Amino acid sequence: MTRVSTDLEARASSTGQDLTSPDWLDVHFIAMQPEYEEMLRWVGLQPGWRVLDAGCGSGSFLPLMTELVGNGGMVSAIDLAPESIRTVQKRAEQGDWPAPVSARVGSIFDLPYDDDSFDAVWCANTTQYLADDELFTMFAEYRRVTRPGGLIAIKEYDVTALQIQPSTPTLLMHFVETLCRNGSQRHCNLIRGIELPKWLRKAGLVDLRQKPTLMLRFQPLDGAVKQFVTEMLQWQSQRAEQIELAEEEARLWKQLGDTNSPDHILHHPDFQYRVIQTVFVGHVPEQNDQSL
Repeated sequence: MTRVSTDLEARASSTGQDLTSPDWLDVHFIAMQPEYEEMLRWVGLQPGWRVLDAGCGSGSFLPLMTELVGNGGMVSAIDLAPESIRTVQKRAEQGDWPAPVSARVGSIFDLPYDDDSFDAVWCANTTQYLADDELFTMFAEYRRVTRPGGLIAIKEYDVTALQIQPSTPTLLMHFVETLCRNGSQRHCNLIRGIELPKWLRKAGLVDLRQKPTLMLRFQPLDGAVKQFVTEMLQWQSQRAEQIELAEEEARLWKQLGDTNSPDHILHHPDFQYRVIQTVFVGHVPEQNDQSL
């Protein structure tokens, strides 16, 4: 099928991964900031801790992370995209953050840190980009660099709850399923998100807990929320052009992509963007057997 416009690439980082450019990540974070920050607070980071933000993106969680660990703690950040790390380093230099932040380019599959370097690892919206074998490698690395008794926190979408209203309730889930069947590994991985506790157990983590958070955005939409929802619908509409959909669904996605139309769903008084994201937390056993 013919390649769609470069708008798709504009929301990808230099890694080629969808929806990972620093500009996009910033808009996304601001649109959902109250819930995201509450999820991070819930994890239980303590003053004086050493924390790793793995797959840090543009670093939106770092200001709160440094607040939670305080001036006796330290935060490290790692990401595969050099432009994301440049963004983090600039913000760390300019920001009056309570704890020092060290950022570097690197892979979560081969973390450049010694064993037991951290009290906690935080990883947000990253598992969706990893195949099953990569997910297992990632967890093994997170466990290696986390001290016995430390925690590993993973935040990810629950796409089974993703909806826009008023519209067909199953439209977005069918979109994700169709992309998965058409070879989009990321969308298959998003469906896998609800099974993350199984993967945490396979990694040998204990004392598992999870916090699902319902995020709703209603009218009136303004600022970053409107920008986020608008750009997301445009991106999804462009992806929908690349796959075979039923005629009615293809028509709906074309309409959803025309966000400048005065009749667009964004202007409907009952418009609603609905998603659930969940943060999963597991602890490294006090006797850290790395053979698992």
